[in-house]
Amino acid sequence: MKKLSLMVFMAAAIFVSCKKESSEKTKNLCPVIAEAAVPKPVKDSFAVRYPASVVKTWFYKDSSSYCAAFKVLAVEKLALFAPNGTFIKEEIESDHEDSTKNNIGCECEVD
Repeated sequence: MKKLSLMVFMAAAIFVSCKKESSEKTKNLCPVIAEAAVPKPVKDSFAVRYPASVVKTWFYKDSSSYCAAFKVLAVEKLALFAPNGTFIKEEIESDHEDSTKNNIGCECEVD
């Protein structure tokens, strides 16, 4: 009986630790930065590409690019720009991703 209890406990511990490690990897959000820290070419590029939108949050992604979180017609989006303002890509945030209600995030690479 003790062996069975020990095996069940060990299996549960392994499952929980694997689950925790997996969720930590998927929640590697980039640091939020102040709008004042975003280079002018990036802000200008965003304004030209999305003239009717306002950035809710700026992120510094992978120490090499800037990510703007914003809404367009109630759809949460992320736009990625190089430091010189060059547009890289746009992503539409969905409910099944790591974002929480009204708080989308830009994910960074795991080193």
